[in-house]
Amino acid sequence: MGRKKWTDEEPKAAVEVYREMLSHQRSGETFVKKRYYESLRARFGRTVAAYEYRMQNISFVLASQGRKWLTGLVPAKNVGVNVATKLENILAEIEGSLLAEWRD
Repeated sequence: MGRKKWTDEEPKAAVEVYREMLSHQRSGETFVKKRYYESLRARFGRTVAAYEYRMQNISFVLASQGRKWLTGLVPAKNVGVNVATKLENILAEIEGSLLAEWRD
């Protein structure tokens, strides 16, 4: 039995959750990462460990851009080019949308 391929919606949801947790961290609010992973598991059916690793992929992308990443989510090693590129594009899309909303 092979691994189920990630849909386009799954990494986008993971990036949105990561950004929410990062916002909590920046404002000094307490939060439990595992609860976020569990909400993603309930929504998409993957394991909590799969989401934790995906978050480490996001940390990798942020670190490679010289940006701050979530404490406790050390950037993953050996992130594939396709995964990194997809996450970079999702980050740019989400952040671009937020900037556009702010300007309006």
